[in-house]
Amino acid sequence: MLKWKKHKFAAIANTVESLTDILAGMSGRNRVIKYFSADIDADIYVRIYRDAEQIVDFPCHLMTTAQPIIFADIPLAEGQLCKAGFYNLAAGSVTPTIVIGYEETG
Repeated sequence: MLKWKKHKFAAIANTVESLTDILAGMSGRNRVIKYFSADIDADIYVRIYRDAEQIVDFPCHLMTTAQPIIFADIPLAEGQLCKAGFYNLAAGSVTPTIVIGYEETG
């Protein structure tokens, strides 16, 4: 079954990366991030990390109203932590929102 998590960030200043702990691998459950989406905005990058490894660095302006969801396949093993957020290269501060869709089995 597909589940969704959403997080709205406070203001992120220019040239700052802001992350939040969005999902963790749990005992007895296999979790896989299948989709992500964010605000469509120039000079903002979605960043997703699994533990310390950066998995996604995606420019938000490539998302469109016709394709607002990006497909992913990011498995989380027991004890692994997924952090998601943004890097801001825009002229001012931004308050973006990230949404992830994940499946859980087990």
